[in-house]
Amino acid sequence: MYTIHITVGQNVKRLRAQRGWSLDKTAEMTGVSKGMLHQIERGETQPTVTTLWKIATGLHVSFSSLLQEDHGSVSVVQRKSAPDITEDNGNCLVYVLFPFDPQTQIEIFTIILKAGSSYRSTPHNEGVHEHITVTSGTFQIRIDDQAYTLEAGEAIRFAGNVPHSYHNAGDDEAVIQVVMHYGDV
Repeated sequence: MYTIHITVGQNVKRLRAQRGWSLDKTAEMTGVSKGMLHQIERGETQPTVTTLWKIATGLHVSFSSLLQEDHGSVSVVQRKSAPDITEDNGNCLVYVLFPFDPQTQIEIFTIILKAGSSYRSTPHNEGVHEHITVTSGTFQIRIDDQAYTLEAGEAIRFAGNVPHSYHNAGDDEAVIQVVMHYGDV
């Protein structure tokens, strides 16, 4: 059985150990409290999307590298029945389709935003670009102080190292595909 909080905890602990960082140093570099990091590493809590982005940014790794299980060289991906991570009280659902691949420097997610839901992303590291395609519904994104509204079939690309937020102001859920490219990470 796939238990995301256990996998995340193992990955955070492994990455921290690879760097030789204490929990104090990791807390300083990520902006996540030492206590929360300890709970995450022990698999006692499932962190939010925001917390995972803070950890990924502080450790200079991809978002999905915190979520991925160790697999062989070939993987067939099927959409899970439950999201990997939720935000906005379960109204923003994140499904990892393809975890970070060091050869291509990309990872791919499906994000479902229920009607009225929002998600604010912390800025990513320099060199990270997001490529978002709307597959259904209407999706709004604010990048710095500029707002963009996209319909199904439209896409946007931007540097992810700036404040940005996702929003669904419509009556139907919005489904987006996100390709994260870690060019200089």
